[in-house]
Amino acid sequence: MVQDDGSTADAQGYITDIPYTIKYYGRQAPGDLVTAARAAGVQTPSIEAPFTYADFGCGRGMTLLVLATVFPQAEFFGIDVNEEHVVEARGRAEAAGLANVTFLAKSFADLREGDLPPLDFAASHGVIAWVSRSVRVALRDAIADKLKPDGLAMLSYNALPGYAALQPVQALLTRMAEVAPGDQTAKRRAAISVVRRLHASKQSFFQKHARADTLVESWGQRDETYLFHEYFNEHWNPLAFADVAAEMGERDLHFCGDSLFLGWMLGNGKNNRPSWVDDPLLLEELASIATAQPFRYDLFTPGTPMDLARNHTIGADELYGLLLPARAGAVKGAIGAGGAPGHLVAGLVDGPRSFAQIGASQHLKRRPARELAIALRAAMAKGLVARYRYSGREPAGTGTPVVASRLGRALLEDDRMARLALPLPAPPLGGAVVIPPMVGAVLEAATRGSQDIAERAAERIHALTGLDSWGQKRESLDSIHARLRGTLERYRSQWLPFLQAVGAVTIDGNS
Repeated sequence: MVQDDGSTADAQGYITDIPYTIKYYGRQAPGDLVTAARAAGVQTPSIEAPFTYADFGCGRGMTLLVLATVFPQAEFFGIDVNEEHVVEARGRAEAAGLANVTFLAKSFADLREGDLPPLDFAASHGVIAWVSRSVRVALRDAIADKLKPDGLAMLSYNALPGYAALQPVQALLTRMAEVAPGDQTAKRRAAISVVRRLHASKQSFFQKHARADTLVESWGQRDETYLFHEYFNEHWNPLAFADVAAEMGERDLHFCGDSLFLGWMLGNGKNNRPSWVDDPLLLEELASIATAQPFRYDLFTPGTPMDLARNHTIGADELYGLLLPARAGAVKGAIGAGGAPGHLVAGLVDGPRSFAQIGASQHLKRRPARELAIALRAAMAKGLVARYRYSGREPAGTGTPVVASRLGRALLEDDRMARLALPLPAPPLGGAVVIPPMVGAVLEAATRGSQDIAERAAERIHALTGLDSWGQKRESLDSIHARLRGTLERYRSQWLPFLQAVGAVTIDGNS
């Protein structure tokens, strides 16, 4: 039920003057969490029966809205300190007719008895490394108080040592913003421009710190709301895995999977594990140093600590399939890279397969069971594979496409979403298919039965194109038409058949 429950709480240094970027995070999907935990030998709640799920720091609610659409038997709860986020999420839920999602404008410390039920799943994406320790503790305690004995929690965060090279950059950004002229937005833009000039001129710091060089280079593909929230919060603080695990352990929440260690040990770690160390937490810490992973997704469960001797608990009949069209570049790249994850992806090109069928395939049948489970988790972490709830259907013939869900239709028609990668709910996947903006423009035109799909798509893209300093469109209509030629071919040959197969789109209203 969508409810109204009062005003925004004190954000304690977290940015609330602008909303956070809106995005669907597929690694929060229950199927992804369940597979990651079962790969480490953990028993998990069923996602076929009714379950409860809370997203702590849900932002504008896109992930929960998708999950509520594809899991109508479950109850979802989103908590966020920014009331603007919550109001927007409630509005989208109401427009989509979703009665199984509740959004609360509260801090974690302000949650009270009755706000949340006992939880099967608790997730918090990108929160703990941007808030004070007191907020982290309040989040941990809220999870510990509500998570069922067999429940599963996920925390994702900027991690040390992988993010260490950005610490002096972030410190410079905040100090520059303090003295730059203008309002908060102008100050932040000015600070970012200083660092980008340093990077563009190949100053020594970026030459000597490859991770910092890569991350600042990626700023060009990020919108400014992401950059503002990422780097200008008062308590920006990448965290070491050992510290997070210890803090969670104080409330009997034990690290249980999605580990770097198991995957690392199949590769570069084979000759680097000390024979006299068998503590999984210490080995995970070792792997985090060795791999310098800048961002982590860690799973925790009440009760039993992680045990490396446990076998995986992935069911033989659990279905897995591609999360992208088989001819997508990322899929072809994974297959070309080879190895167990590549062979696994190659085996799913012709459709979903059970875990037993995957293990019996030509290139994987001699792999140990644990290695196969880790390869599956690795392919899912790269956004290539999803746990299917049931097989999709064969694509229908030609006709006018119809987006299957009310949420998907609303997102497709929303000009505010048109510049973004668009998540279309797909029930067989237990989540969303994320389509590129150009494909979204073509699909929107096609759903209107347009006689000239390319023309309508190009006009929509052009209308949303920003202006340069001279007040002219940054991209001409002719240039957009040229870019659309390849997109139209991919839409017809790859995206539309795939969207039909996974239930995100039907043809002429057929279900």
